[in-house]
Amino acid sequence: MTIDNHGAAGEFEHADVDTVVIFVDIAGFTAFTEAHGDHRAAELADRFAAIAAGALGPGDDMIKTLGDAVMITSSDPAAALAFLRRLHDETRRIDGFPLLRAGICAGAVVKRRGDVFGSTVNTAARLAAVARPGQIVGNAEAAAALRGTDFLAMTSLGALRLRNVSALVEAFALDVGTRHQEHVDPICRMHVTTDAQSLTIAHEEDTYRFYFCSTACLRRFADRVGDMSTSPGDGDLQSTPSFFAEVAAHFDTLGSSPNGRESAPSSTRSTSS
Repeated sequence: MTIDNHGAAGEFEHADVDTVVIFVDIAGFTAFTEAHGDHRAAELADRFAAIAAGALGPGDDMIKTLGDAVMITSSDPAAALAFLRRLHDETRRIDGFPLLRAGICAGAVVKRRGDVFGSTVNTAARLAAVARPGQIVGNAEAAAALRGTDFLAMTSLGALRLRNVSALVEAFALDVGTRHQEHVDPICRMHVTTDAQSLTIAHEEDTYRFYFCSTACLRRFADRVGDMSTSPGDGDLQSTPSFFAEVAAHFDTLGSSPNGRESAPSSTRSTSS
């Protein structure tokens, strides 16, 4: 196979178009699939893509869907964050919809036949991959364009080494109020309120409470943590000393904090989707 580098440029619709690339995916999608099955996961991904298409504004284009992710281009960083806020508002109205995570990168791309290519695209995807659930992570160019806006809080994450990106990338967490305040089901990563089914586990002098979308997830959690026995009288589960090691091994975090103080979503780390 021979690639004609001289003739290829003439076939491009545009070259070196300045834009903002947005990658958004569903945090914990793999966990959701394992808990609820392939068909429900596919329905969730389709619903998310439809919601994203409906949240597009002037200057936004949906380039493609990739499993549980969408790739969008926006005319500028402010438009990109406005899109993400609309997307958050729409998913927020749906009971149990998982948190999203997003990466945005401002820079040049090559556009061809409705798709975009280049290091800006790769960087946006990698920034989304390092974002925590509910978090938006942007590159320095996007952050610089947004300084001084009245709806944004910004936190430097330092220079990050991103997978398959040769240079270090200065990254910033961009806050537009896209973090839910409910609790996260530790099995399927759906968001649940304090009215949902819960499980209280006591260990020594500390008490931990977890919330679940269904009895099935509650039972799966108990099975995976293991080494637990029913505490007489109150229906809760009493853990053995292996509780902390089991939870850390399965979830890399605790779903709630000691003494009944449930942790805020910002302190909960999701497994990679």
